[in-house]
Amino acid sequence: MSVSGDSKRRAADALWLSFAVAAFCIYLLGFVGIIRAGGQNTQTLSRSVTVTSDPPGAVIWKKEGRTLTCTNNITPGTFELTFHGASDVQKIRLRRFGYPSKDLDIKSTDEKVEAALGGAAPDSFLSVDDAPPDLKQLNADLKKKFEATLLADPEAFRCVPFELNFIHLMKNKETQDLTLGVAINLDRSFGGPAFRLASHAGTRDERRQKMAQAALEGGIADLLARFHRVTLNFPELKVMNVTCTYSGTEARLETESFTSTRTVGRNVVTDTDYTGRRVGAHLALEQTMVFDRDEVTVVKDQAVEKTIAFVMPTAQIPDTLDKKVITDAVLAVGKIITGNPEK
Repeated sequence: MSVSGDSKRRAADALWLSFAVAAFCIYLLGFVGIIRAGGQNTQTLSRSVTVTSDPPGAVIWKKEGRTLTCTNNITPGTFELTFHGASDVQKIRLRRFGYPSKDLDIKSTDEKVEAALGGAAPDSFLSVDDAPPDLKQLNADLKKKFEATLLADPEAFRCVPFELNFIHLMKNKETQDLTLGVAINLDRSFGGPAFRLASHAGTRDERRQKMAQAALEGGIADLLARFHRVTLNFPELKVMNVTCTYSGTEARLETESFTSTRTVGRNVVTDTDYTGRRVGAHLALEQTMVFDRDEVTVVKDQAVEKTIAFVMPTAQIPDTLDKKVITDAVLAVGKIITGNPEK
C-alpha cells in the first residue's frame, strides 16, 4: 500500500513536534534546577590554599568588608577557602603582633600565596632625635627584650583583635619618672557588643568603668600582663600607659537650610484692555512666584577616632597572666581615661 504525500508530511510534522516537546521539557527541567538553586547558576568551589609569610608565624584572618575573623591558622599552613564562582576573590589578612599586617586577595586558581610582613615594628621603639643618650639606650634595650620575649612567643596575642602602633620609654615632663608608652589600634570587632554598649552608658563614670571592664576582658589585660614581664628588666620604670584607639560614631547637631517655591495668585478687577480702551469691568488672575527660605536643626552621626587609656603604676601590676587578677588590679588602682585626655 502506498503512502500519499500528505501522509508523509503529517508524519514528518509529528516527528518534529516530538523533538520540540522533548527539547522544551529539557529546558523546563534546567530552569527548575536553577530556581531550586536559588536562581543562581554559580558553581561553588572549595580549594585548599597554602599561605606563607616572611617572617612565619602570622595568623590568618578572614576579611569580609570591614569585618575580620580570626581563623587560628598560622603560616606556613594550608587554609580552606570557598569561592562562589571562578571569578570570585576572597580576602585575608596576615597578622603577627609587632609586625605590619598584610592584606591579600586570593583567586580561585591560586594554590599558594606568600607575603612579606616587613620589619618588626620598625618605628615603634624610636625616641625623638633630641632625646638624651641614656633614654635612647633604654629604648634600644627595650626593643631587644621585646623581641626576645613577645616576638619569640607564637602564642602571645595570637588572635587578639588589635595591632601595635608603637611602644617606647619616655620621661614624664613634670615628675621625670620613666614611663612606658604603648599605643595600639583596636579592630571594629574589639570587645564585641559589650564594649559598644558600654560606650553608651548613661553617666561618665559608669561609661568609663564598663568600657574598661570590656576592654580588659577583650585582651587588654593580657597585653598589660605580658608587657609588664618585659618591663621587669627596667627597675627604674614607674608607670605604664596603654592608649587604645578605635573608630566610632558620635551624634552632632547640624543646621540645614533649604529653599522652596510656591505660586501665589489673586483676582484683579480691571475695566480697560491692554490698549487702554475702556471695555467694561472684568476679573483677571494675577500669579507670582514666592521663594521661602527656612532652617532646621538635625542630628547626624559622624565617624570619629576615640580612645580609652589605662595608666597603671608598674609596681601595682600583678606578675601573672590571669586575666581576672589583672582586671581587678587595674580597676582598683589604675587610672582610666576615655575619649580625649582629661585635663
